Amino acid sequence: MTELVQRASEILDQLPLYAIIGIFAVFVLILIGLGRLLKKPPSRLTAFSSEAGSVLVSKKALQELIRQVCLRDDSVEASRPTVKINGAKIYTNVDLRLASPTNLRETSERLQTRISELLQKSLNFDQIGHIEIMVTSFGKNDVDEVPIAEPASSTLQAKDISLPSEEK
Repeated sequence: MTELVQRASEILDQLPLYAIIGIFAVFVLILIGLGRLLKKPPSRLTAFSSEAGSVLVSKKALQELIRQVCLRDDSVEASRPTVKINGAKIYTNVDLRLASPTNLRETSERLQTRISELLQKSLNFDQIGHIEIMVTSFGKNDVDEVPIAEPASSTLQAKDISLPSEEK
C-alpha cells in the first residue's frame, strides 16, 4: 500500500500544475454528470400548500385521472397516459385506441382540452406542458374488409371429409 502511495506521489510531482487541475476538473464534471443521470425524477407533485401542510398528488393518480377522462369520450376505446414532471411542469403523453378514424383532429383537440381543464381547474396545476396524443390503433368495428373468395376447386365441404376409424 505504501508503494502505491509513493508511486502516485512521484507521478503527481512530475505532472505540471495545469494538468493536475485539468484532471481534477474532469473528475468533478464526471461526478456531477453521474449525479444528474442517477437522480430519480419526482414521483409526485404539490397540488397546493396551506398552513396545515401540503397536498401532494402522485404521478400514478394523475395518470389514472387522465385515463378516466379519456375513457368518458365515446370515441375512445382504451387509454394509456404517461405523466412526466420536469421541475414544476407536467408533461402528458396519452396513447389511445379510438373506435374509428373519423374526426381525428376534433377528438384529439377535445381530449387535450379536457385533460388541460382537469389539471388546471380540478387540481390547481398551472404549469402544464405539452399534452401529446398518440393514436396507437383503431377499433375493429369500423374496418370494412372485403371477404376473400376461395377458388371453388379448393373448397372442401364437411361431408366430403372422412376420417379413418381407429382400430382397437
